[in-house]
Amino acid sequence: MSEFIEGQRVVLTKYGRDYATVAGDGSRPETIMLHVDGRYHNPQEHWRVDVVPAVAARDMVIGDLLNLQMLKEVIEVPFLGSLWTHGDSGMLTPYVCERSFGDGLRLLCISTINQRPNYHVVRVHSGWHASNWHDGETVGEHLDDILTAIEEECGCARAYCDECEEQPCECDDAPEYSADEAFPALDDECGCSWGWFDWRDLMSKIGLVP
Repeated sequence: MSEFIEGQRVVLTKYGRDYATVAGDGSRPETIMLHVDGRYHNPQEHWRVDVVPAVAARDMVIGDLLNLQMLKEVIEVPFLGSLWTHGDSGMLTPYVCERSFGDGLRLLCISTINQRPNYHVVRVHSGWHASNWHDGETVGEHLDDILTAIEEECGCARAYCDECEEQPCECDDAPEYSADEAFPALDDECGCSWGWFDWRDLMSKIGLVP
């Protein structure tokens, strides 16, 4: 059984890789108390088999090796997107945003209801969790800031008029626009969904794995 000392930096591997600090022994020999980074409920009791020593301040991840231009070259490639049926299909091109959040070591895909299946890719903090039910820091907590950053960079897809001034037009006779054709300008009027960009798929696009 692994021996840890109080104050030691470790990695919790139960659900991915979460950094933590040893707070003491658990209630049983098989458990240990941890202060897990980014979580509200601390200290927490965990199985020792799910805890390994941290060998550095954080793991080196593939995001350390990729710059924005490389991401754009491999991700901003036209693909045949289809929402429901073949009749809905068309060529779409994702957009990689320049803005990043936190350490920027995870790639978040955001697809709005009005513009899916096309999507924006944003570099966000590696400690964020996609599920709003996680007790740590979540993407949902930062969603408004992320969407605002996308709109500031790409513009708003919704039409404007003189009456509404600086806001997207909400008049009964609002000018027509195409959310798909306006992309990467953002149309998040009806909400959005999000998830992680698959690293193996990214490595495959770069040519580092078959």
